[in-house]
Formats: sequence, structure tokens, C-alpha cells
Amino acid sequence: MSTIFGALFFVILILMGFNMFLWDFVQFDNYNRIIANMTQTDTMSLSENLVPNNPGARDFTANSFNITVNNLGIAVRVARIYIVNLSPTNSNQCLPANPCIVDQGSSSPGIVNGNVKEGVIDHRIKVNTGGALAPINDGNGYKVVLSTTRGRQFSFFYPWPVTPPSGGNTGGTFQTNIGPLSIFFDFKSFNFTQGSQTQSQPAWCLPSGATVLLYLKLVNQATDSDVILEPNTMIQSQPYSANGFGQFVRTWIVDPGSVNPNNMAGYNFNTNPYDLQAAGPSGPGAPVIVKFGGSGQGGTGGATFARNDNWLTFIGFYYLYQGKPQGQTIPFMDFKDTAGYPGTC
Repeated sequence: MSTIFGALFFVILILMGFNMFLWDFVQFDNYNRIIANMTQTDTMSLSENLVPNNPGARDFTANSFNITVNNLGIAVRVARIYIVNLSPTNSNQCLPANPCIVDQGSSSPGIVNGNVKEGVIDHRIKVNTGGALAPINDGNGYKVVLSTTRGRQFSFFYPWPVTPPSGGNTGGTFQTNIGPLSIFFDFKSFNFTQGSQTQSQPAWCLPSGATVLLYLKLVNQATDSDVILEPNTMIQSQPYSANGFGQFVRTWIVDPGSVNPNNMAGYNFNTNPYDLQAAGPSGPGAPVIVKFGGSGQGGTGGATFARNDNWLTFIGFYYLYQGKPQGQTIPFMDFKDTAGYPGTC
């Protein structure tokens, strides 16, 4: 009997070991299958390539508009659209703190025709707005984000941004030189923020009546000395349609850490100056962003242009060069303010 029970016990141990090996193989196979599925999902997600077309949004009605896209990747389903108002000029809908959300479906707001086949050109995704969301051609500037079922996001801005001029900051194409300073005037180097914005925008066209902080980019080309800007560096602007000192808008430099009118700080020459380092053997160093928004020297307050007009502008720079004070003024530049920003730019 002991021999029989011993044999049975041995067989049971063999079967238990076999079951353990089998369970391990099944779990490992399941693990490999999950890895393969996730890899395939990631590959398919990365294969999505939805490209919005200029002007981005079109065919506006009182209750809907279309978004035009090309699909240069695999088939895509747009499950949700986020709409963010970046320049609330005429309305406060869809602000960054509370963006508008449009989900798949025919209700209002809702997405219709959100399935985009591979290779499709000029596919139109209809956005039903109804009474819950005003169409995005209301004169504000919007960022529209298309979110797919695989988690990818594709975005565009409306109105469609103007293409910046070629050449950038190279070769002096969009530069003005005064003394040791070189000031850039290309599309991306004269910017502004308003409200609580943290991303600056080109300032060649501004929203009328808005309090703004102006950004200007410049470098020090001198090789023998730093240039340190003094507090009486300022911008003075005069509208086309008016004349006389009472019509000028003046604004002085503010602290380099200022981002927008809401967190603007006065310029303290002694504790946090604009110090433009001397150029090296290979040329000037990285550009310095100089910010204007003070209502007086060392002040704050922001700048406001409220005439729906074009403005002729002087910029006066007063600075220390080789430890000595020096001042120069750049010639005119021209920008516009409009109540219909950005649509009427």
C-alpha cells in the first residue's frame, strides 16, 4: 500500500509541476499578446496624420461651420474638439480656463462627419454649434484642437495665421542698427500679450482698447562693452488721424520678468537690469526680449491704443555703454489697432 500511495503522490507532484509550467506559459503568452497589441495601438496612433487646411474653418452659418482637413495617414475618427479663445475681443466664450468642448454626435454642440478615411483630401468635419456656442468667426482669435479616439491631437488657429516673411533675422533683412544695438522687426520679434496670456503674439496688429505689454527683441553688436538699458528707455506712438502731444501714447520699459499686464513689475535698473552682453568673435549672443508697459519710468499700468488707427512709433533707447550714458532713437515703425481684432487686421 505504501508503494501505491507513494507512486500516486509522485504522480500528483508531477502533474502539479506540469500545471505550474503550463500556467506560466499561458501568462507569458498573454503578456506577449498585450505587448503586441499595445505596440500595434501605438504604431497606429503614430500613423495618424490629420492636416487642417487653410483657412481651417469655413462655410459658417448661424448654427454650424465646417473644419477642412487632409488625412495623410491611416483612417481617423475625431471624437472631441476643444475650442480655446486666445484673444477675447468681442466675447468671453471658450476662455483658456474653461474651453468649449464639442463631442461626437448630431446634437448641438456636436461633431458630424468625424470619420476621416485614409488619403482623403479636403474632408469637411461639420461642427453643429446651435445656441450653446457662437461660431468662431466672431472676430476673436481661437485655437481649435481635434482629438481622435486613439488619443492624438491636431490643432490649428482661426483666423489662419499670416505666413511670416522669409529671411527671418538673417542678413539684416528685418533689423535696424543704432550704435551698438540691433533691433529686430520681423514677424515674430515685435509681440504683445494682454490679460493673463503667457504666449505672446505679433504686435503689428493690436486689439483696440486692450491693455497690452509690448515685447521687442534686440542684441548688442559691440564687442568691447555690455549695454545696460536705463529706465528712461521708452516707446512713443502717434496715430495717423491726430496730431499734437496730447494724442501720443507713451510707455516705458518694465521688469524683464513681466509676462503680461496682470503680472507686470516696474523696471529697477539696480536690481534686475536689461544687460545685453557684448558680442563675441562669432557675433552677437542670444537676443534679449525687452518689454514695454510702464506708464512712467519704473512704473507699470500697460499700454492702450484705442483709436482704430495706424500708429507711427519712435523708440528711444537710453543706456550705459562702456560705463557712460548714451541715447539714440530709431526711426519710424508702423502698427495698427482695430476693434475687430484679429479678423479686421
